[in-house]
Amino acid sequence: MPTQSAVVVPRRPIAVLPPDVAERIAAGEVIERPQSVVKELVDNALDAGATDVRVDIQGGGLRSIRVADDGAGIPAAELELAFQRHATSKIGGPADLLEIATLGFRGEALPSIAAVAEIDVASSVDEDGRAATLGLRGGQIERRGTRGRPRGTTVWVRNLFQAMPARLKFMRNPRAESAGISQLLRRYALARPEVRVALTLDGHPSLRTSGSGRLELALAEVFGAEVASCLIPLPARAVGAGRLSGFISTPGLNRPTRQYCVLFVNRRWVRCPPLQRALEAAYRPLLPPGRHPFAVLFVDVPPGAVDVNVHPSKDEVKLLWERDLAEALGEAARELLGRSPRRPSDEQDFSLGATQYRLPSPSRRLAEQGEGFWDAEAAPPAPSLDLRLIGQLQGSVLLAEGRGGLFLVDQHRAHERVIYEKLAAKHASDEEGQYLLEPVVVELSESRAELLADRLEALAALGFACERFGGRSFLVRSAPTREAADGPALSEALDDATAESDDWRERLLIRLACRSATRRGKPLSLPEGRALLEQLAHVATPAVCPHGAPTILQFNRRFLERQFAW
Repeated sequence: MPTQSAVVVPRRPIAVLPPDVAERIAAGEVIERPQSVVKELVDNALDAGATDVRVDIQGGGLRSIRVADDGAGIPAAELELAFQRHATSKIGGPADLLEIATLGFRGEALPSIAAVAEIDVASSVDEDGRAATLGLRGGQIERRGTRGRPRGTTVWVRNLFQAMPARLKFMRNPRAESAGISQLLRRYALARPEVRVALTLDGHPSLRTSGSGRLELALAEVFGAEVASCLIPLPARAVGAGRLSGFISTPGLNRPTRQYCVLFVNRRWVRCPPLQRALEAAYRPLLPPGRHPFAVLFVDVPPGAVDVNVHPSKDEVKLLWERDLAEALGEAARELLGRSPRRPSDEQDFSLGATQYRLPSPSRRLAEQGEGFWDAEAAPPAPSLDLRLIGQLQGSVLLAEGRGGLFLVDQHRAHERVIYEKLAAKHASDEEGQYLLEPVVVELSESRAELLADRLEALAALGFACERFGGRSFLVRSAPTREAADGPALSEALDDATAESDDWRERLLIRLACRSATRRGKPLSLPEGRALLEQLAHVATPAVCPHGAPTILQFNRRFLERQFAW
């Protein structure tokens, strides 16, 4: 067998890199994509005391980024110095690193941006209407001058990464880059409700907040009034020398991803896994698998209690009292959610009778369906359960007798399974949905609107008749079920329909089935109960709901013998 020889690379002598190469390498650690540019520039604006920040994006930020603010500005004598690496007004010595109270502090943002793009800046420190200007290309100053501008700073970045083809080819499409920038600006709007934030994407307004200083209003401006109405205030709690506060959602407001659970430490957006885990643990009994709570949380601690100098992106921090904060968050969330009905645990000690029912795991079930799930024919009916209804327990569970013992049927999960398979069959046959008495107009964010526009044909196959209604608005004329047409349900359905995941249709069908199913606590007449059992007997997978939780518990003779010591 032939052997492969090692590749010999000619040795080069150790040498100091040319300044332009070193600058690009250093810039790549700070500026990863257009969103990084916007983050650094908005950080600078807020550190300068801006109360109005306007961001204009063209071509996902790769073509153009313009950030304008009304902050303190940069004196003309210091403007060139601002583009030298590690030149900053925010820290002066090692001791300052222990008490950082600003968003930026390293003095790397402007030189890093200038190294990978063309950049023009105009800045004024007073209201006389005169601003000093600089134009840079490849990190080198090409133009100096003055122009009219009130106090504040405007930075215009063009042709990002054009001189770095290797980096440019790894950028996402402009729509995806714009979506990341939009998410970033919404976080700033929540962290600083006293600041007016405006975002324009390719000439279309995407976000505008009032700067009222009221977090409740900022939540409505960012997420919509309907979402804001489902958020519960989290009373402020003292933890160590810090404070925890914010808003969490009712269990009915949940999302398929964690991106709607945001945390701010000293009004800086960060990731903190221990706090995320504590919050999700409080919701775990209340949410289906794969769903996550909606929350906006604030932790205020002395500057010395947080280390923000962990990562160049500054989105990771180390906190003192991290464990105490996590415990306080979990305890507070459980107290607020205590009034919500708990979802029964999926962990059961009872057998469903393996000879009668096979219960593949949800992951195996989805894997077997694979890519062909949406084109597959309906599975043949399962053998009849042949259950005789005896009655209903606590308005939530059907009690039935059948071959093999006594059965408890969760009416909500059973109805969920029935509706889910009907919806999947409707998709396979391209049946029309139920037309609404009055069409509903829904307005989405710019990024979600573009995703929905790309999926209109797929949604039509599910029973949604949607059409573009100008800008970011859509007109919904029909829905797969009557229950899916009400306001909150329709909003949640469109959230799933615009999720950036490959299984969005599966999630959407599960959401619709859950929303449309008979609720726990609703009394059913004997004919209604019998009809549900009959429908359940003819679905492909009667023993589990679409979330993978059991619908049926069986008490067979062996169980009775063991319990009664027969």
